[in-house]
Amino acid sequence: MIGKQTKGTSFGGCVHYVLKEEKSKLLEAVGVEGTPEQMAEQFELQSLLNDKVKNIVGHTSLNFSPEDSERLKHDEIAYDYMKLMGIENTQYIIARHIDREHPHCHIVFNRVDNDGKTISDKNDFRRNEKVCKMLTAKYRLHFANGKDHIKEERLRPYDRAKHEIYKALKEELSQVQNWADLKDALADRDIDMKFKVSRTTREIQGVKFEYNGFSFSGSKISRE
Repeated sequence: MIGKQTKGTSFGGCVHYVLKEEKSKLLEAVGVEGTPEQMAEQFELQSLLNDKVKNIVGHTSLNFSPEDSERLKHDEIAYDYMKLMGIENTQYIIARHIDREHPHCHIVFNRVDNDGKTISDKNDFRRNEKVCKMLTAKYRLHFANGKDHIKEERLRPYDRAKHEIYKALKEELSQVQNWADLKDALADRDIDMKFKVSRTTREIQGVKFEYNGFSFSGSKISRE
């Protein structure tokens, strides 16, 4: 089980994507109802209770191994995930998607809760990773295979830093629209991204990443 997190400033596109008819089954909606457009409007209205929150949209996709398809309880796992992540007393929808080989579901929630308070995102990437491991064990789900199935506790500091950058890029690249967004997303994980620039022509020649005192070129992280 892997949780992929994103945040945003508008519910319209996110809700429409999650509830797209041909690939989605709505499992539960709390605090919102009606069409996707009406739900998005209700999310937006509640967010007006706290104008200090910029990224009002919370969006997490929970992804599972195809081997777990027959015995998955998407809604039950999603409830546990939200509780452990502190996503409570707020509007949310849970939808299952059937457009890919691996089973997955989406949680969209309002980061402005029912009382106008903020759903904290402090250290949420680390908390997300910890919670996913806990729920994978609780529900006896399969862990990722191949490069994603590495016993991190056995890695040396250098290799551990490299693996953390690899995991971050794998999660974020499909969610961002440009280099600036990627840089900001990585910064939330304490990863610094810099371009390699030619001293003579000032052309960009590559990219490197720094984490926990270690630096790697993009190709050292993955040839992809």
